[in-house]
Amino acid sequence: MNWSGTNSYVYFVAIFMLFINPFGVKSYKTFSHNETDPGYRIHQILTYRDGSSLIYLTKPINETCNEPRIDLRVLRQYGAVDNIQVRHSIPDFNFCLKPSPHIMIFGNMMENTLILYENSTDINSASFYVLLVNARTGNVISNTFLSPVSVINGILSSSGNILPHFNEEHGFLFWSYLTETSVQWIYFSKPDPNGNFKPINNNKFELSNPLDRFNIFVAVDGTFGLVTSTYTNTSNQVSQVDLIDPTELTFELYVTFIKPSDTVDGPYLLYQTAIPNLQIVFQCDSIYMTVGYFCILNMKEVQPKGKFEKYLIKITFQHTGSVVDTENFSNLELYPELYKDLSENTIFESLYHGGFLVLFKNLENNLNKSIQAIILDNNGIYNSILNLPENLITPNRFALPGFRDSSFVIAQQENEYTWNVYWDDYPKFVYYDDGYDTPYIKSTYPLINSIVSLSTNNIINITYKSPIMISTNNISIYQYNNENPILRQSVPGSSLFLSNSADNQTLILNVLESTFNQPNTKYYIVIDDNVVQDWETNQPLLGLESNIWVFNTTNNQDIYAEGAIGLFSLTTEGTKYYESLSPYGQNIFLSQLRNDLAESIPVNIDRLDSIEYYKRDETQNPPKIILKLPIKPTQNLNERNVDRIIKDLDILIKEQDITPISWFNTTKLLDANFGFQRERNFISDYKFHLIGIVIGIIILGLLYFYAKRRHPKGENIEIFRISLIIMDFVMDLLFVLNNGRNVPQLFIPSIIFCAVPLVINSIVSMIIMLQEITRNESFYKWFKLNTNIAALFTILASTDLEVLKTLSSQVAGIKLFNAPISEKSQSNIFWGSLIGFFIEDIPQFIIQIFYVKYTVTYDIIPILTLLTNSMILTTSVLSKVYHLIAHSRAKRRVSMVLPIDQKLTFGSDIEKIENSLAVPQAAKMYYRRSV
Repeated sequence: MNWSGTNSYVYFVAIFMLFINPFGVKSYKTFSHNETDPGYRIHQILTYRDGSSLIYLTKPINETCNEPRIDLRVLRQYGAVDNIQVRHSIPDFNFCLKPSPHIMIFGNMMENTLILYENSTDINSASFYVLLVNARTGNVISNTFLSPVSVINGILSSSGNILPHFNEEHGFLFWSYLTETSVQWIYFSKPDPNGNFKPINNNKFELSNPLDRFNIFVAVDGTFGLVTSTYTNTSNQVSQVDLIDPTELTFELYVTFIKPSDTVDGPYLLYQTAIPNLQIVFQCDSIYMTVGYFCILNMKEVQPKGKFEKYLIKITFQHTGSVVDTENFSNLELYPELYKDLSENTIFESLYHGGFLVLFKNLENNLNKSIQAIILDNNGIYNSILNLPENLITPNRFALPGFRDSSFVIAQQENEYTWNVYWDDYPKFVYYDDGYDTPYIKSTYPLINSIVSLSTNNIINITYKSPIMISTNNISIYQYNNENPILRQSVPGSSLFLSNSADNQTLILNVLESTFNQPNTKYYIVIDDNVVQDWETNQPLLGLESNIWVFNTTNNQDIYAEGAIGLFSLTTEGTKYYESLSPYGQNIFLSQLRNDLAESIPVNIDRLDSIEYYKRDETQNPPKIILKLPIKPTQNLNERNVDRIIKDLDILIKEQDITPISWFNTTKLLDANFGFQRERNFISDYKFHLIGIVIGIIILGLLYFYAKRRHPKGENIEIFRISLIIMDFVMDLLFVLNNGRNVPQLFIPSIIFCAVPLVINSIVSMIIMLQEITRNESFYKWFKLNTNIAALFTILASTDLEVLKTLSSQVAGIKLFNAPISEKSQSNIFWGSLIGFFIEDIPQFIIQIFYVKYTVTYDIIPILTLLTNSMILTTSVLSKVYHLIAHSRAKRRVSMVLPIDQKLTFGSDIEKIENSLAVPQAAKMYYRRSV
């Protein structure tokens, strides 16, 4: 849309779009509506992209004022009319004409409408405000201050205006005069969740002459183009053209791009001429069918004897300010009846499907200067004309050309009760016959109306007609839900989820597994403007509207899954906020969080039970609150089962930057690092591990009974003890490697109390073995025959010195385990294992206790580690106690192990005793001393 500072009513001209055969007159489709009360008049009409129109009616009470009320009529595309009355507190003077009404409506959003008005108690406190109104109910959503009203020549200046951006992701530009030669502009953001607008950029610019002309138009990438002109004389800007000889003046045209941030690009020089006696009026806009923008200069060259020459210049330029082309535009001089009506109030509009709309006044009808319009093709060649109804002289009765609209809308007051609406299609000079209604996209995958698989990591491709580069804005995937679409995934250009093909012609989007998670459901993809840019020119490209790229998911069914409880964490900020609430406030927060999670998944809220406080996670610094959410099962296999809901929630929370989790005030406080974790059910989660452990115990039991049967007097219990020692060491090692870092403060102690005892035990075991080899001749004989087994058990003893006892345990009567270890070495093993009890067993058990306290989820490795540590600790305590009891009783023992009358001789008898598997080690030791 083009906005000029000279004739303010031009900004509100509803520029209709028409289709007529060349050089013909068009008939219209019509709609008539009767009001129940007389006296209403059509004041404004807006059109929206869904085909509906919004009509603002006024009801005069005298020649200068209307009733202080705002009545809206929403005309649906299917012909229904909704009566809406805005509930407001706008001061009554806004409804009086002086000479134009203060109330104006604007809109680029299908649901909401902007209403500009003034609020003042005196000349020093007047201000511009804008209401955000729900166009379906009339309820006021917000009331935002825009700017003070300037006082010019002692009079309040009501020259403020709003230009909405055609992309709903951006806000609007407000401008107003500060003085006759100074204009301010303020860029306001789109409404926040509470409906409030915030200023994000502002500045002012100067005019060459009082109330001189300027243009503001909507650019593609969220920016607004500001076009101004200056007249210079010997490189000096002048403020009054009348004071300078016009033959000495140079006309210069500049463009500045106002960005949705605190910066601007420009000004850039677009055009310069020094033709004398030249009057220039300009108008600029976006070119939709190709990249770039244009300005049309309506030039009037004054010649001698009052004659003049009119001609048009078209300037095509890009967002960098570089001029692509400057050319003579149109051949209107071939049609004198139109050519003579060209004036400074003529408006040129670029149509989305090519061509231009030219709107001007018919000067032949001096008593009633009606507005007329013609269509030009892409080259400016006259195409057709529209004869408007004679009483359409008020500009606000035309509909603003909606972005990408393919039809025009005209409103006409017929009588006191009845108003009519006319509409029809305008001609298309460029056909986007690929189905995407865009000049840039060639094809997509998936295709429009195709079928995509459910809950998979899909790859989406958008192939363009020429090479592109990724820019900044978003691609969003929505689940169709009547009038309330559900956002599933929104990916910015900076995301790693977006990439380019090798030929830079295809944009590739990775889709989360949680995105297409509803069977037999309609989805569509929206591509924002400036998601990509043209490779050669860096010009932002238009995106893709909603409900165009539409497809469905397959009709899969889930298998049944039992209910479960999931855990999730608040962020540090969320924890502080939650703890600052009263108990009642915490309940409200958890209730709203449940609703928002159900909408984010999405799932029937009845499937989610009440969210409850679980624990305070002390492993984090500062600590964070852990919450739990029970999820109910369903017998309906067309709904998500519990397992898929848990998986979806985990993905949604972890990838919250591109999922709807970040859109809600509650869910955005969830910790992405924690995700959503199932609360462990020990039996179901570790049933295979438990089966393996049971099988292992059974095997050890069978081995024990076999050894007991073969040699009842052997220490066969060593089968269980050495297995427990080895398992304890393995679990300690796995815990350090796999879970040690889960609790940072326990990681270093875990390493220390695992490594230090290992080193000490290794050293002590080697010392004991060397002492036995060098000092115990009987052990040395055994050692020579069993070197490998001795080396193996020396290494195993690094885990626990009591492993060495196995060598003399006579398990199952096997000779390998009949080593004659001296009492001194056995004493050393005892005291060494006692030291290990204090530097290994107890510290590791304490670490496991703290790990349980400082963690929320608990997997199989810490469980088994805690179990083995507990068993080792228990058996160590009992064995040490029993050893001390046995040692004290042995001192008082007087009977011999062998019968006194048993005669033994040297030689073969001694050898038999030494090599016997059945003789207890204590008897052998006693016998050797006796001999």
